[in-house]
Amino acid sequence: MRAPPCGGDRRHRWDDAVNEMMIFLQQYGSVLVLLSQAAILAIATKFVTRTDHERAISSLDGKFTLAIEKVDKVEDRVSRLENEFRHLPDRNSVHSIQLSLSDLKGELRGLNEQLKPVAAISERLQEFLLEQAKR
Repeated sequence: MRAPPCGGDRRHRWDDAVNEMMIFLQQYGSVLVLLSQAAILAIATKFVTRTDHERAISSLDGKFTLAIEKVDKVEDRVSRLENEFRHLPDRNSVHSIQLSLSDLKGELRGLNEQLKPVAAISERLQEFLLEQAKR
């Protein structure tokens, strides 16, 4: 017996492979189509179209610009407040001012007591001058 020619053996293997492929596709083709459609659906939900992407980016650009403007305004306000607070007294200065005011109150009470006799003299002098003016 002679071996079949090389070309025939190759063709026979090719036909067998095609037949096996056709049997596989007949058995599992619908499942493969279903899986590929599910994969395409999953990919489509994960990715957006170019127009949707550009619309989202432009919306974010607008929001980003607004946020930058707000941050700039807040920075300006903070720097103005810092400048105002630099001129205000600190805690120790306020405490010393309170102590000085307390001392001044005590001195004013003492002056008030010292001025009572002067006020009495002033009233008597005014009464005397009024009596002199009536004569």
